[in-house]
Amino acid sequence: MGLLHRKRKAFVWSLCLPVLLLAACSKTGEVAPSPSAAGTNAPSNAPSAAKSEYVIKYMVPGGDGKIKRSDETEIGKVIKDKFNIVIEYVPYAGNYDEKTNLMLAAKDYPEIMWIQGNINFKKYQQAGALLPLDEYLPQMPNFSNRWKEQIPFWKALSTDGKLYKWEFRNYDSTSLGTGNDVWTRIDALAKQGYPSLVSEDDWVKFLKQAMKDFPTAPDGSKTIGMVAPFGEAWGMAGIAGIMYEKGGKTTGVAGNEGVLFSSAENKFLDYFKNQDVVDSFKFFNRLYREGILDPESFTDKVAQVGEKMNSGRALTSWYSSGTADNKKIKASGRGDQQYVMMPIQSNRQVQNKEPRLMMELDIYPFYSTVITKNAKDPKRIVELLDWFASEEGQILMQDGIEGKHFTVQNGKRVPTDLYKTETKNPDNRIGLNLFEVFGKDVRAGKDGKPYGFTYDPQLRDELIQSPESMAVFQKLGWKSSIDWWQKNGKGAKVGIIGNIKLDPTSELTPTYQKMVDLRVKNTPKLIMAKREAEFDQIYNDLVKEYDKLNPDKVIAKFNDMYKEEMSKVKK
Repeated sequence: MGLLHRKRKAFVWSLCLPVLLLAACSKTGEVAPSPSAAGTNAPSNAPSAAKSEYVIKYMVPGGDGKIKRSDETEIGKVIKDKFNIVIEYVPYAGNYDEKTNLMLAAKDYPEIMWIQGNINFKKYQQAGALLPLDEYLPQMPNFSNRWKEQIPFWKALSTDGKLYKWEFRNYDSTSLGTGNDVWTRIDALAKQGYPSLVSEDDWVKFLKQAMKDFPTAPDGSKTIGMVAPFGEAWGMAGIAGIMYEKGGKTTGVAGNEGVLFSSAENKFLDYFKNQDVVDSFKFFNRLYREGILDPESFTDKVAQVGEKMNSGRALTSWYSSGTADNKKIKASGRGDQQYVMMPIQSNRQVQNKEPRLMMELDIYPFYSTVITKNAKDPKRIVELLDWFASEEGQILMQDGIEGKHFTVQNGKRVPTDLYKTETKNPDNRIGLNLFEVFGKDVRAGKDGKPYGFTYDPQLRDELIQSPESMAVFQKLGWKSSIDWWQKNGKGAKVGIIGNIKLDPTSELTPTYQKMVDLRVKNTPKLIMAKREAEFDQIYNDLVKEYDKLNPDKVIAKFNDMYKEEMSKVKK
């Protein structure tokens, strides 16, 4: 899985909050909710008696299978009463890209389906498997209005300029949370008086002292300053150089391959030669030389990182919480050894007073949805799709039923105690976000706030954080767990950037792969350099070898493709 998609899931980090660490998301993937409600979410019109029950199968990659039919939930019952439509959820645990391709080859695909990314989307579109939505748009005022900024992008991603898909997650600055920075043990913060930690120097000083303060773990083993899942396929390739996303110039929108995209310059840049990437490598080299970075990080995966956090061996973790679980840590009697997310920027970024650039995902191809030509009654599907694009539909999808899951006070929606209790229950039957495939809008609603209740920092903390972690934020002087990122973050719309990919048949593709391979293969060598001067020598030698590949030609191609795609959007 590419870093971009890995990060999206981890960006949903802040939506579902610290994914594995602070589990409180509903079984549908997130505990969302929120805009202003005018009236009730009860069905405004009963289905016509002439409309028979319409069951639509929907394959869910990674689904847990707990809910088999949407009408097993409260929200699903509302939809059935209103449209007499039921979604049957079919979990799928295998390689979804392979499954998608096999279904296309056999022409055996469902009526609606999630397609992860544009490569497979274009395969389906060019094979004539998808239903164009253009003829339905005049009857879809809610859809056309809600997604008016996105529709030109979605059309530009097809080969004939028609609309064949929509995407079901979009983010703007109002729904941004933290970044995946440094998970930090709260007793180490307390011991040093809750210091302000941002720069590389801040972190090295803090970690050196923390290792003195806590030399051994609860099991008697030696503590580790920082762990990292560099052993994952996306580890060394993505998060070793990821200091580039901590400043004010670039985000992770271009993924973990050979290019970055500069929002400041509005163009693609070379990944390996980027100064923020080099600073990231140097930071890990410094940690390695100081004995802070876990030597096993080069082979550790998510599971190993989680084990070292759960056991209290790790004082901090880079980017990922692995399989760590604050609830389990607290239940073991070590409530003071829970973890919270803390920010980091390079010394250069801090000195330049750079903001933290945060991706605003106005389009999100990984979450593409289509109606195929196997649809038995596309008009009814389109009717439901348009209704979910309305304020009423978004509120029901993300907040639940008015009067039961939320009330309206002074024109604002307020979650009920039942909502707060049930969303902490992994087996709840509310059905929040169960219909997100029809277009979950994670941007601000008409009231200026995101639809999902848990995008409100205070409520999210109430639902997810523990008393011990909340005490840490108070000591830090933060209003919430995401206070630093809210104060220092700056939104950056990424538009079509994430879709700029070299065609696998391009003559430049082998060169591009060599560029990525050279960087990934040699990053451990850089991190393990014995001295700073040795690091510089290794890096300079690598750049000479890298330049022989003529990377500038590849970067120029990316910028040409970007200009071409943007011209399509403008048309």
